[in-house]
Amino acid sequence: MQVIMRKSDVIEVMEYEAIVRRGPGQKVDKETFEELEELMLELSSEGRDGLDFLSLSSRKGIGKVIRARNYVGVLQMPSGRQLQILPKIHGAKVDARAAMLKMLKTMRDFPSKSFDATNLGSSDMSMFEIYIKLFLKEVSLLVRRGLKSDYRQLEENVRFYKGKMNFARQLTINHVHKERFFVTYDEYGIDCAENRILKKALMKVIGVTTDAKNRKEARRLLEYFEGTTESHEVAKDFSSIFDSRKNGHYQIPLGWARLLLNDSNVSNTTGSLNVQSLLFSMNQLFESYIAKTIKHHFDEKWDISLKGPVEHLFDNGSFRLIPDIVVKYQGKRDGRLGTRIIDTKWKVLNHGNSNFGISSSDMYQMFAYAKKYSCEQVVMIYPLVENLPNDIRDIQYTDGDITVHIYLFDCVNGEEDLVCFLQGLDS
Repeated sequence: MQVIMRKSDVIEVMEYEAIVRRGPGQKVDKETFEELEELMLELSSEGRDGLDFLSLSSRKGIGKVIRARNYVGVLQMPSGRQLQILPKIHGAKVDARAAMLKMLKTMRDFPSKSFDATNLGSSDMSMFEIYIKLFLKEVSLLVRRGLKSDYRQLEENVRFYKGKMNFARQLTINHVHKERFFVTYDEYGIDCAENRILKKALMKVIGVTTDAKNRKEARRLLEYFEGTTESHEVAKDFSSIFDSRKNGHYQIPLGWARLLLNDSNVSNTTGSLNVQSLLFSMNQLFESYIAKTIKHHFDEKWDISLKGPVEHLFDNGSFRLIPDIVVKYQGKRDGRLGTRIIDTKWKVLNHGNSNFGISSSDMYQMFAYAKKYSCEQVVMIYPLVENLPNDIRDIQYTDGDITVHIYLFDCVNGEEDLVCFLQGLDS
């Protein structure tokens, strides 16, 4: 039985924000706090990653504190309550949902690329309802194009002979009913694995959505799947699908169905618990967004490699080095071919901390990159945050002919500034 959730059941927190029963942070009632705490403990006991996106601690005078970590998205609890985690983005008036959706579009495994992140982010919908809306939009496009038909093998005990006789079943079932035939035959129709999965996802949407428009649209689309049975073995149906020209237009809606049905959940919080989650690592989101931005602006000028080529710290092949982005370029001044390493870190820096809070291990890694890839400039990109002065965008650390640039990226309107900064490194 699906839980029908009310809009008031959505708890919205920012990344790193504390969830408390009293004191500073996002206050929730006792029942909600205990449900979250129990969920974390159950996920941990099952060896899954509940403690990766939430942490549990105790603070004097306040009691237990649950804190959102660097995962963003939606966690729907067994009761139907939703915890919506948004990224901590620089700027008091920033629409964090719009910024997050803009980053999500750049992820390779994110199903939908064709939505307007600004319009969706500024709506009153929860993130889960936005995901549902995107799924329904893709299914609607699919329906307009036409649902796939295929042959399906059926076995049936019939009065009129067709197909091929199943002699083994005929002898055991119809030894007294000579007027019947147990046959195997192929039937052509829309009852194929792709459509069974989509029907299953549409039925789930009707049960979990709180948005009237989403529910109405899901019911409308479900009518097109009347000739399809609901998938009862989702994993088996997914495994039976082979990419071809006939089903290429199914990839995006099936990608959404995979997420909504928890067949391949980003946060891997599936299993015996009645939990629906669509959670994304901000480290991966930020890396994907920066890589997409650089490839979009420099792909014709530079030779850009993502996650490679792989080097090793020692000659015997020990300790692999895998930078986020390796750039081969031709210097403007001398025309020489050069290499530049660009790495991303989703981490909040602080002007009041020693070296802004940049870890020694990160700098050791950048220095190793410079040596093994024979490059003079390494760029580490961090998000711009409110506790740093606006005029600080490039912090430099130099040793001999090696310079490590710490660049602070504005996640909302910083693409042009990043492009100008990277272009300026050659001048």
